Amino acid sequence: RTTEGERRIVELPDGSRASLDAATVLRVRYDGGRRRLWLDEGRAKFSVAKDPLRPFSVAADGKLVVATGTTFSVEKLPGQMRVVLYEGHVAVLDGEGGRGRPPPTVKVDGAPAERLLTPDHELVASTTSDTTVVSPTDPSRAASWENGQLVFQDEPMDLAVERVNRYAREKLRIADPAVGRLKISGVFTSGDTRAFVDGVTAVLPVRAEPSPGETVLRIDRGQNDRGQKKISGAGESSAD
Repeated sequence: RTTEGERRIVELPDGSRASLDAATVLRVRYDGGRRRLWLDEGRAKFSVAKDPLRPFSVAADGKLVVATGTTFSVEKLPGQMRVVLYEGHVAVLDGEGGRGRPPPTVKVDGAPAERLLTPDHELVASTTSDTTVVSPTDPSRAASWENGQLVFQDEPMDLAVERVNRYAREKLRIADPAVGRLKISGVFTSGDTRAFVDGVTAVLPVRAEPSPGETVLRIDRGQNDRGQKKISGAGESSAD
């Protein structure tokens, strides 16, 4: 378990390693011929020791990621579960092996694809439906959180705020659904919530209202649409 703003690397009994993001809860159970883990909150990256006789599985939000020796991450976000594969192969199944349910719909660029991921790809699975999308990803950007950076590329604000809040004692709260649908691109230092708020309010029609223990984000309807801009962690911006 990690708290807000804390990251840890955990050595597992078989020599595998789990790198935990902030505000993450991971449960581990090794018994007999099985290596089983459950991601209850947050995000973790796994470097799995090879053992073909003992599959390594991570369960999160009704999905099961199965590997034997590989490097991948699993993340829980509101309404979705994300898997990034860095090397090796993993299979993503429904539940504890997919018993009793049809396989999810998996698409790559709109076309059907296998549920077996290949390196430098990300799988985004809805936790409210059977829809799953696989797309290429930049592995260095995907792993930037391990180096203390939050990198967003056309990220919906509701998901960006969820990630920022893992490092914040005083949380951000989106009070207007229209704010959650806005897209943000930028690079920020983990834990520097003020720079994120300053950047967002500088380039998007959003206003921040201080409230006891939190900052509330609302649409600023008195401002003109200023378009989408990229934001740096220092609060500077430049037009796309």
